[in-house]
Amino acid sequence: MKKAQHELVIMVVEDHGFQRKALLHQIRSLGYQNLLEAVDGVEALALSQQHNVDILFCDLRMPGMDGMALLHRLSLGGFQGGIILSSALEGDVVEAVLRMSTAYGLQVLGRIEKPSTPQQLQRLIQAWSPRQEPVREEEGHRIGLDELRRAIEQDQLLPWYQPKVSFASGEWVGMEALARWQHPEFGLIPPGRFISLAEHNGLIDPLTEVIISKSLSDGHLWEETGLSLNLSMNLSTTSLIEGDLCNLLIDQCKRWSINPELITLEVTESAFVQDLGKSLEVLTRLRMHGFGLSIDDFGTGYSSMQQLALLPFTELKLDRSFVDHCHADPSRLAIIESSIELARKLGLKSVAEGVEDEATWRVLAQLGCDLCQGFFSARPMPRSELANWHRTWQDRLPTLISI
Repeated sequence: MKKAQHELVIMVVEDHGFQRKALLHQIRSLGYQNLLEAVDGVEALALSQQHNVDILFCDLRMPGMDGMALLHRLSLGGFQGGIILSSALEGDVVEAVLRMSTAYGLQVLGRIEKPSTPQQLQRLIQAWSPRQEPVREEEGHRIGLDELRRAIEQDQLLPWYQPKVSFASGEWVGMEALARWQHPEFGLIPPGRFISLAEHNGLIDPLTEVIISKSLSDGHLWEETGLSLNLSMNLSTTSLIEGDLCNLLIDQCKRWSINPELITLEVTESAFVQDLGKSLEVLTRLRMHGFGLSIDDFGTGYSSMQQLALLPFTELKLDRSFVDHCHADPSRLAIIESSIELARKLGLKSVAEGVEDEATWRVLAQLGCDLCQGFFSARPMPRSELANWHRTWQDRLPTLISI
């Protein structure tokens, strides 16, 4: 619940006396009265320990403890207020600090120019709302190893699907299978709650086998209805290195009469870090049998380029951290544009993951990205909802592909 205007505690951290007083005067003129001021990071930290600060305006270049050091110290102390940067530094420097603050877990509201306008101040202040404390697992339902083992044995795990569509035509061309746990008492449990538990306790292979089998069974049904859709799956590093993944996939494709060329296997860079030789062996064998290979989260690892040279990948999947709002960030846009061009020159399909708005869709379409995956086009859903989604999506297409 948002606080009333008279309840908000706002702090201005600025070493320049005139600029600090001017900003305080502007904020006070908007009706906010509980104001604090500090000349540097040291004084700001002391005040934040004495008062429950809701919003903090922070200059960056200050003597003593500068703004970056202050933000780091606030994050270590679990600061729950909103952060607004007040700086005359170059835009790319301030944007980097904003990203750093977000990475530290701080609630970043934005930045103001010097001098600022009352409208800009009001907009950023009103954007703040108290964070909801997350429910800790210890306070809710804690998943146990025996419970997960029973879930696998009792057929409680199932794939949900997130469709992929063509930027050029809007055509539904494939989907990614994502593991879900339909708990009889607690409902749908997302993979983040149980995949790591499975990987560290020898259950990832049977879990993977269940998801692969059910996904290919669904793929067989789609084939019978005339739908020829590509199905992508994430490969666990543990299964890739330690399990008999290759034979499992080949056997399941034979069982369900699925052409391996319709299956794309997504691999993250961590697989190569743990055991390069084994990873190369398994993935090369899978490629020899016709399976597609996608390098997942491209651009987030130090050796992504090296992996492209090592293996016969067929797809490059752009990481959501670059895709998200790339239309408004020149740095992200440059990375995305270069990655799409790289994929084109290497003969790979490019897939943008995390497309969440129309502006991002249009920019990626103009850049020639091949496939879209994200909430803008489709959220993950059970098999039963795909047909209805497809009808709705087709109704949206006329306005999206007339760029």
